[in-house]
Amino acid sequence: MAWISEQLLKVIGQHAPNECITEKRLVNLTRLKEKQVENAMRKLRKHELVVLTAPGCYRLTDAGKEALATEAALRSGPNGSYQAVRIHKNSLRMRVWRAIRIRKKFSIPEIEPLVSTGNEADIVSNIGKYLRALEKAGYLIKMKKREAGSALTSNGYMRWWLPDENNTGPIAPIWRQAKNTLFDPNNGKEVPLCGERS
Repeated sequence: MAWISEQLLKVIGQHAPNECITEKRLVNLTRLKEKQVENAMRKLRKHELVVLTAPGCYRLTDAGKEALATEAALRSGPNGSYQAVRIHKNSLRMRVWRAIRIRKKFSIPEIEPLVSTGNEADIVSNIGKYLRALEKAGYLIKMKKREAGSALTSNGYMRWWLPDENNTGPIAPIWRQAKNTLFDPNNGKEVPLCGERS
């Protein structure tokens, strides 16, 4: 089953790419329950993919339009010599990479709601492992300032930054644990996980 927030984003892109669309219309178009639409729209709004322009009425932001454009690019898949690489279009890592490209600067709690379908086991740990692989390959830079944690004794949440030059394209780099490398289908490069890009 499609991630509900992503499904609604696509519906908005199809039916109201440049105008306000109401929650009621989204319920009618998707046959989802009102509460599902309300919760998903709250997530999209929190992550600045839609903006509330009137009570219960939403419009796509530039980031939302970019997210839809990225999804279209994902469907087209890699070409040329990259065709041998099997791309899982809606895998957790593909969703994480998509969220990273949209957010640029982020923590795990910021992107988890964007990528979760509700069916993943230990999603925070899985996201963290992939982010560390991207960091070791030089794609992500760990930021000095942490995001405030929810507990009084918390040291806060680690934040990362994806510089524009490391945003290589819409397809998620593939972490090859056995080889301790990251293969990037967008440019065909395989990067060792040593903390620096070659």
